[in-house]
Parts: sequence; C-alpha cells; structure tokens
Amino acid sequence: MVALMSCEILDGLKKLGINPSAELIEYVIEYTAYYSMRLIQLESSTD
Repeated sequence: MVALMSCEILDGLKKLGINPSAELIEYVIEYTAYYSMRLIQLESSTD
C-alpha cells in the first residue's frame, strides 16, 4: 500500500489545473492522516 503525503496530493491537483479550496485541503489532510495511521497499523500487525 502506498500512502501519499498531503503535499503530493495537492501538488498533483495543481498540475491538473485544479486550485484546491480550503475544504478540499482539509479533506486531503484528513485523508492522508487516516491512511497514514492505517498503514502504520497494518505494518505493526505484520511484525
């Protein structure tokens, strides 16, 4: 599983010509935090 950092997601949106709103930025940050925690949980359960 690959977890993108919020800055990578926002950079990708900007390259597509999408100017993210404050609401979208907040969503991306929450999404990144959730999947980062999920990845940590998966990695610790396989150890």
